[in-house]
This record gives sequence, structure tokens and C-alpha cells, in this order.
Amino acid sequence: MRESPLKRLVYATFFALLAGGLVACYNPVEHVKADLRADASGVGNSLHLALQDLLHG
Repeated sequence: MRESPLKRLVYATFFALLAGGLVACYNPVEHVKADLRADASGVGNSLHLALQDLLHG
């Protein structure tokens, strides 16, 4: 069953506003940046500990 073009427009507008609201409230870019900073810090700490173990080992 095909929906009317007006009904499809209403759905599209609703979902576009919903997606915009989700992005405004939950900014995934900032979360990705924070994850990358934490991963980089974790890798640096792991390398530092491994180097200490090798030197004292």
C-alpha cells in the first residue's frame, strides 16, 4: 500500500527533527574524541609500563 506524498513528507520531517534533536543532545563526535584521547593515554601508559618492566626485568 502506498502512502500519500503528504504523509511521507510529514514522516520525513518528523524523523529529521528527531535526528537533529538527538544529535543536539548527544554529540557523538565529542564522545569519539574522548574515546580516542583515553585510548591514546592508555596506549602511552601501557608502553611506559612495558618499558619499565623491560629495563628492570
